[in-house]
Amino acid sequence: MFTSLKKFIAASLVAVLAVSAIVPSASAAEHQFTDVNSSYDEAVSFFYEYELIKGTTPTTFGTDLNIKRGDAAVILANTLGLDVDNAPSAGFKDLNPRVQGAVNALAEEGIISGVSKDKFGPDQLLSRGAMAKLLTISFGLEDYAETTPFTDAVGVFTPYIEALYGSGITNGKTATSFGTNDNIKRGEFANLLYNTIMFSFYMPFAESAKILTSTTIEIKMEEAAPKEYSVTELAEMFFIEAYFKDGSVKELQFVGTSLSDDRTTLVVELSADSSLAGKKGKIEIDGLNEIDFDYTTPVAPPVEETK
Repeated sequence: MFTSLKKFIAASLVAVLAVSAIVPSASAAEHQFTDVNSSYDEAVSFFYEYELIKGTTPTTFGTDLNIKRGDAAVILANTLGLDVDNAPSAGFKDLNPRVQGAVNALAEEGIISGVSKDKFGPDQLLSRGAMAKLLTISFGLEDYAETTPFTDAVGVFTPYIEALYGSGITNGKTATSFGTNDNIKRGEFANLLYNTIMFSFYMPFAESAKILTSTTIEIKMEEAAPKEYSVTELAEMFFIEAYFKDGSVKELQFVGTSLSDDRTTLVVELSADSSLAGKKGKIEIDGLNEIDFDYTTPVAPPVEETK
């Protein structure tokens, strides 16, 4: 389920996160919302920048407004990269065209259910307990569950609240209350979803890179990659883009990779369509590393000695 989301984050967001880690204010002011304070700015900027969430008006996010179940489904399905166009019907008869695809896609993955067999309740407000369930199931957080100090973490949402607490994604509304039955506000929704994404996905950062040949690029990572990630998965987390002298831009695709024994260095073999042969320009890796290249001058073959 998470392949699309991993690729989405790797391709589009690693650069933003890396810059934010160095300059915390880098993600600020990406939006035009006047009602988003510093508590929500990072999360709202993140989702707004990548068109996963919209405001209630061009200048307001609706930070303190409650979020509807249908709206939450649309944001979550888009974030997970689910196929909202081809998902089979979940059988809910109260879905409007705007939310139908998202709800069906989430239902197909077993993430979401209706308020009854044939009703989803898209206009009903989402509770904080229900949000905890959505996040836990979507991102597979069940194994992180820990007993909480929340006196209201009871009933069907208990294990999901414990998962968010154990993973450190949330500390609740107060030291002893999660606000299980409270309706979740749009700002809270953005923060919890953002925190969950940041917790759930490992993202490597390029320390340096160099072009070895017109079809191979070496990427040195800041630290050794965890063993649970394959070399292909690691390569897919890097977004390599070429800016050619003629003004064209191309995302480079690879057909093979190798990883050093210490898991710090990737060598990516480019596809024939992505070859730099006969071209001049520069490449960027996650928007951070600029490397010039010039393969417009053919390399002369070695001169054979005559006897």
